[in-house]
Amino acid sequence: MVKLTSDLIAKQTPGHNKRRADESVEHYLSRLTHLPFQNRGIESIESIPPCRQLTVIYLYDNILTKIENLNFAENLTHLYLQNNRLQKLENLDCCPKLQKLYLGGNQIQVLEGLDKNIHIKEIYIENQRLPQGEKLVFEPRTLQCLSHGLEILNVSGNNLDSLTELSCLEKLQELSASNNSLEDLRELVQLLSIWPRLRRLDTNRNPLCAKGRYRERLIVVSTTLEMLDGKQITDNSRQFLKSWKASREALQTRERSRPDFHETSMHYPNHRISVTLPTISAKVGRAQSMTIHQMPDHHHNVIKNDIGPAKTSQFQMPLGESDHRKFTSGSNRILSHSSSKSSNNPELTISNHGRLFTAQNPTYFK
Repeated sequence: MVKLTSDLIAKQTPGHNKRRADESVEHYLSRLTHLPFQNRGIESIESIPPCRQLTVIYLYDNILTKIENLNFAENLTHLYLQNNRLQKLENLDCCPKLQKLYLGGNQIQVLEGLDKNIHIKEIYIENQRLPQGEKLVFEPRTLQCLSHGLEILNVSGNNLDSLTELSCLEKLQELSASNNSLEDLRELVQLLSIWPRLRRLDTNRNPLCAKGRYRERLIVVSTTLEMLDGKQITDNSRQFLKSWKASREALQTRERSRPDFHETSMHYPNHRISVTLPTISAKVGRAQSMTIHQMPDHHHNVIKNDIGPAKTSQFQMPLGESDHRKFTSGSNRILSHSSSKSSNNPELTISNHGRLFTAQNPTYFK
């Protein structure tokens, strides 16, 4: 069993920072600031009181099963523990100055125990070896503590299906959440509006990446995003997408506000008026028509442009043989006008693109 001890450090510290021949072990340990013991088969850590000046400890690629005995490292700012066998995040409250924490490739199921580490700016907890069907869980108290300082977070490969819990991280600048189970694009769009400082986002290999206009929607909603899924976002591309979105919304607004082009509303006074819409058959020379009666003032009488030929049984007013005003079908110019003194209700016949409109009392059409 290999332990990280004072003797191991004094004998095997690599690099230029080796112990001098005339230097005591305690003095040597007291001046160390970096401890590079990665890939040494270390299983546990012993307390090393003289190492109070340590700011960086490299313990990745070992076989550690527990974080312990770091109470001597009160000045520690960087801790590298990736690719070990850690199952729980614990015993780090004795490192109040910790800023960067590397935990990728362990077996941690809950991001917790950091409510005293208020200076942490970066956490890398990607690709945890979780039980089948389990996902990484975030302790609310820890997230609340991290919300005012955390700038970089890597939670890739942890079976996450939502990022809503991370919405409190108001200082977040970089987020890696690739290779998860994220499906809700609307949720991500909303989160981007909550993270006002986010510059880099990676959500590759998630189901939501297959959604229509996935990349375009994220770029438009965030004004600070500079990199998405490893691809740079230029100012020109963002401006183009914003202009495209604005023109598309304006077009939709106009389409919603304009009346149905198949319908025309007619408002008539409180008089009974019949409007006949005949269809002329060029081959047979006969007219088929349909009469629409005026409703009271509070109703609208709607005549559709394309209602098709009416049946003969729908005739309620024949084409008048007396007073007529005839118009050309293309321009509605008056062709002829005949007057009948004996008729109290002269009729008006208008030909509009092959259809005749006949109505009593034509003064209402002036």
